[in-house]
Amino acid sequence: MPKGNKEDTIRNILKAAEELFSEKGFNGTSVNMISDKAGVNKALIYYYFKDKDDIVNSLFENIIHESDEYVSGSSSALNHEVIPLQDSIREEMNFLQEKQKILSIMLMESLKGDDSHNYFFKCAQKVIESEIEANISSDPQEFQRLLVHEFFTGFVPIMSFIIFKDKWCKYFDCDTDQFISNFLDSFSNTHLSSKKPGS
Repeated sequence: MPKGNKEDTIRNILKAAEELFSEKGFNGTSVNMISDKAGVNKALIYYYFKDKDDIVNSLFENIIHESDEYVSGSSSALNHEVIPLQDSIREEMNFLQEKQKILSIMLMESLKGDDSHNYFFKCAQKVIESEIEANISSDPQEFQRLLVHEFFTGFVPIMSFIIFKDKWCKYFDCDTDQFISNFLDSFSNTHLSSKKPGS
């Protein structure tokens, strides 16, 4: 295959895999199915990826890299202008909404037995450590307290919102904009109101 097509081919394979994993689950998706959807020979998939695990790990590594870039960009922007907190959260939710499918897969995979490559936790760690960086002290217990607080009252609710938003609105037949507004109100009254000044 011409060298210039390598990135496009890998991107095409990963896109096909992401759609199939989110629709049929990791176990319900075969390499043959990915090959058919991507429109490439199965041998080509094995040329770029060791196996199906390697494909899903590449998807997860991509989103962690993109999250890292987003967090770095957001931090840089915040240094230049004051953005209302709810607007900042909306921007973060818009960014994550584009990753809804892979986030769903990441969450499902995190519930399985192997925690050594828990990309859901890795993604959370990237986001949370950037948020609490100014408050990280040399006290490991304080760091753990902040980590637990940010994960269970901040990161997980936002991930749940992103993953379940469409299904929730369909099941409860509710207006999407109103649902977003209700979530932001709830999030403000729980996670944000529980933050101490300077925390």
